[in-house]
Amino acid sequence: MQNSPIFVKISSLPNEKRNFVLEMKVIKKFLARILSQKAYLRTLHRVFYLMYDFRLLRGDRRFKYHYLIRKVIQEDFVVVDIGANLGYFSKNFSRLANNGKVISIEPVPIFYNVLTHFLGTKHNVEIHNIALGKEEGTITMVMPESDGFIRTGLPHIANSEEEKKNHKTQEVKIVKAKEFIGQFPKIDYIKCDIEGYEGIVFQELKPILEEKRPMVQLEISDQNKEALLTLFKEIDYLQFGIVNFKFIQEKGNQQEEGDYFFVPSEKLNYFQKLIS
Repeated sequence: MQNSPIFVKISSLPNEKRNFVLEMKVIKKFLARILSQKAYLRTLHRVFYLMYDFRLLRGDRRFKYHYLIRKVIQEDFVVVDIGANLGYFSKNFSRLANNGKVISIEPVPIFYNVLTHFLGTKHNVEIHNIALGKEEGTITMVMPESDGFIRTGLPHIANSEEEKKNHKTQEVKIVKAKEFIGQFPKIDYIKCDIEGYEGIVFQELKPILEEKRPMVQLEISDQNKEALLTLFKEIDYLQFGIVNFKFIQEKGNQQEEGDYFFVPSEKLNYFQKLIS
């Protein structure tokens, strides 16, 4: 799930950016004290898009995909956003795919409420309060907090009973990934950020990828890297990444930290025209 632009490894930034982030952290802490959690999360969404639209995040590598997808997403695309969080990508997708559709999937109820507040009336967006997996029912999510508020980039499916004991948790609805995503006759683009659960979800989605051949933007945790790189290779996808704010073809470990990007081999020429 996406981190707020205020959360960052501060020591890795140039001095002027470091000062800016520190100031934003102070502002964020102040807002967390005076606002309800609902108002606080909506404010994060508004602040992100204010900064994004004024291009204040353009030189920040953490947000390179937010800007570069504007070259890739076409107006008639069907886009699936798995782990939509506060809508930092879904809103952008809805702007770009104005004559297409955005399927926004977010299991955390309070994040889902933010999505419906900002995107619920959009003609090209449908929002689902579910998690994807290999079974139907409910599943436990861990909800890390700071100062009494959910850390927006960190909720995830619980990995152990010990983790459940040490953190606030929430039961959420889970559906079979293959059946849910398979209902859409056309899919052009999938973005997925689900904090380690992508290994399970994409094993389930493998037949969908083989059939519908979408481009895929995927956050991959270390424990899933080898298996997922093998999966995409088996179904004839090419791996890309973003380096110095440009898409480049890669293989294995990426040159620059960030999401992995996969393109069906038969769409290589099409993709290269989009990003040129």
